[in-house]
Amino acid sequence: MKFQGFYFSIPFIGLVLADFTDPKHFDFPDWDSVEKFTPDHLVKMKNMNGAVVSPNKSKLVYSQCVYENTKAKMGCNLRFIDLNQGYESAYNLTQFDVGKYDTFPIWIDDNLVAFISSDKTSPNNISTVSVLDKSVKVVKEIDGISGIVYSSVAKKIAFTTPVFKGMSPEESSTESKRIAQSPYTGVSYDKLFLRNKDTWVTSKKTQLFTVDVNIVDNSLEISGTPINVVRKYTGEWELEPTSYSFSPDGKNILFTARIREPDEIWITSNGVFSVSVDGSGSPILINSDYRGSASSPVYSPDGKYIAWLQKARKRYESDKNKIVLMDIETGKRKRLAPSWVRSPLSMKFSDDSSKLYLRVPCETDIALISLDLKNEDFKRITDVGSVNYFEELGPDSILVTMATSKHPETAFVASTTEYGKITQVNFENSEVLDKVWLSHADTFWFIGALNDRVQGMIFYPYGFNPSKKYPIALLIHDEPHKSSRDDWEHRSNANIFANQGYLVLIINFHGSDSYNKDFTDSIVSNWGSYPYYDLMKGLDFVLESVKYADSENVVALGTSYGGYMVNWINGHTDRFKALVTHSGIFDLNSFYYSTDKLILAEYDIGIPWNEKEAVELVTMVFGSFGMDW
Repeated sequence: MKFQGFYFSIPFIGLVLADFTDPKHFDFPDWDSVEKFTPDHLVKMKNMNGAVVSPNKSKLVYSQCVYENTKAKMGCNLRFIDLNQGYESAYNLTQFDVGKYDTFPIWIDDNLVAFISSDKTSPNNISTVSVLDKSVKVVKEIDGISGIVYSSVAKKIAFTTPVFKGMSPEESSTESKRIAQSPYTGVSYDKLFLRNKDTWVTSKKTQLFTVDVNIVDNSLEISGTPINVVRKYTGEWELEPTSYSFSPDGKNILFTARIREPDEIWITSNGVFSVSVDGSGSPILINSDYRGSASSPVYSPDGKYIAWLQKARKRYESDKNKIVLMDIETGKRKRLAPSWVRSPLSMKFSDDSSKLYLRVPCETDIALISLDLKNEDFKRITDVGSVNYFEELGPDSILVTMATSKHPETAFVASTTEYGKITQVNFENSEVLDKVWLSHADTFWFIGALNDRVQGMIFYPYGFNPSKKYPIALLIHDEPHKSSRDDWEHRSNANIFANQGYLVLIINFHGSDSYNKDFTDSIVSNWGSYPYYDLMKGLDFVLESVKYADSENVVALGTSYGGYMVNWINGHTDRFKALVTHSGIFDLNSFYYSTDKLILAEYDIGIPWNEKEAVELVTMVFGSFGMDW
């Protein structure tokens, strides 16, 4: 294959680190040759979504979304690249227009792409477009449709859409219009949940449908009526499938769904199910011998195995994901690499079914790692950055889409034999990115709470000169069990602050998910002390290590859990010149009494009427640290 782009190899960030205490002049540009990166640049970035490789591995289609600042609206269209010809072959496969959304593309064959299209007049269409002549056809409108999947063997597509019990998508759409026109708005509930965040729970539930399709005149033609394949489930009606795929032989569909139970507000239990594509049987729960939640179920291409990610604890949403492999014929299960400390996010089999490709949080990256099923050896494929999508192209190459702090999600071809060797595929944002200053992320380690090693990142301000002093912006990530990545952020982009003249500091404090299980679990029922200690200790470490940081001008900013931590900081120290808290919990007791999701409130935070014990614990912890801030 020919690719328009470049090769580069960057040392593994966890092993070889740039020295932030002595930044080298060659890390920085001639400042007169670059512009500041501004919020206007950020919102105008072209954002890749839903990339997919054609069956013959030679073509790439993806949805690209652009925000029009002057109109305060977004639009999404499909883009095409011939991987054999490179970026010069790129073109708009569908027309871009503000308020028009072409998303979730899938390949039907090597020349035909199906996708979901929507605009003001027709919001929920299955459409197709030919890569030969760019002809677009609307196949069918289905209210609330999402996630179309195609099986060339079964000659069916699968999709989800919310419906009322016993109704088809069309009947449910009619019923929704009737309810909307009714003068009565009262609703009664006989069980929890009542709401999901800011959305009321209704009797409409997302169900999984299949329908027969044929390729006619280089487009799809739907034949027959969509079948709700989970309608015969013998448990609660609210079973709502997600993450589904056809079996290689086209006879079954594998999916995950939350298992509805009387005490579901206190637990989280996602099951892995298999069901016949025609809905003739009841969905079968495959992981019935596990208590925690499952995710990312996949068939091996040879049809011999099913693999999925499995949590052990039923009440802990941030538990470690373990890799389970099941022999379909015998039903025998095996946990792969049981001593591995990492917790994968998603996975997929290689085309020859000999290994699994895993997306794995690794320190400040989300890396792509392969797992050989025979000897259970791991091999890291990508280096710096955060991988989102991946698809094997051949025995020695794989297409990935990934982002770093220096670019939004972009397609690359990565070598599976030469670590760190990648080739960029698309360049839509290069015109802007080549002109502006975007700092790389230098990482460092220090000793934090519990005498553990804790990792941080530093981003340098526009016009950086190590002989000068710069104010510090401490950015705090937005979930207690999440890590800050070398990634592209739209909400709290480190380079936005760096280009305003701040030295940006980020700490992956205790609770972060990129290190090991004990590190992640350490803040259960203890959201305040360990993360706070890590943030203060990391800030002190930077101030003691460099002369270009201004200790008299430090600000802290956070959203969600980061906002909670900013509130915590406000009650424990006055060392900051300014604090910015966005959507942060101020009082955990009031949060407990205002949320339906008690699993988080009770397991991860604690029960309010045990407040005395919690206060004693925090006092003991802070006393043992000798905290003085």
